[in-house]
Amino acid sequence: MRRKDAGLTKKKTIYHLTKGLRDNLDRFVMHYALLPDRAIFSERDLPWIEMIRANWQSIRAEAIAIRAADIPSLGDISPDHGRIAADRRWRSYFLEGYGYRRRENRARVPTTASLIDSIPDLVTASFSVLEPGCHIPRHRGMTKGLLTFHLALKVPQDREHCWIQFETPEGLRVIPWEDGRTILFDDTYNHAVWNNTSAPRYILLLQVRRPCRWPARAVLRVFMWGVRYSRFVQDIRKRLDARQA
Repeated sequence: MRRKDAGLTKKKTIYHLTKGLRDNLDRFVMHYALLPDRAIFSERDLPWIEMIRANWQSIRAEAIAIRAADIPSLGDISPDHGRIAADRRWRSYFLEGYGYRRRENRARVPTTASLIDSIPDLVTASFSVLEPGCHIPRHRGMTKGLLTFHLALKVPQDREHCWIQFETPEGLRVIPWEDGRTILFDDTYNHAVWNNTSAPRYILLLQVRRPCRWPARAVLRVFMWGVRYSRFVQDIRKRLDARQA
């Protein structure tokens, strides 16, 4: 009789199940993309960034009023994040994702909610908190059809020990967060995160569709619609709903 080693069995996530589709999508998207294929972009590349950055202190005030202990660990509400969310000190306060709005969370941060509502092509929005000692291992995102944005809200005083590291064609690039500063990047480039300090780090984390010409823009909308109804998103939605019950 053959024995199954449960420890060696890995649950396939949406990342693994859609790999072939995503590879084809990425090639198609980049053919029509309005921004080049690079790891890190300028904040001038998307016009709404200046508006968000100019209001960072108002966003910060709302974010840090929420205790880290009251924000769920990403690994507890998103099984598909797998190993990268194994460290339960990574917490996520969801405001919006793939067309679903968390009204109970948005009600606590009305200024932030109003500001993100003015962002075109918004896909996800959350406050991301790294508690002291948290490490997110090297990983890459789902598709080049998304760009990821960080607005640093509360960075530990020892900020040189709280950073994100990117693998770029030019080599490793390490960027410490700094209060009020932004990072716009393509998360399909491998990256990892550390908070090797004694204080929590708060950021506003957004994902938006990459600017593209037609027909890639239409294809991206269809792909994101499919992700909206995937187990990946539905599991998060159901677990967040259960927390409110």
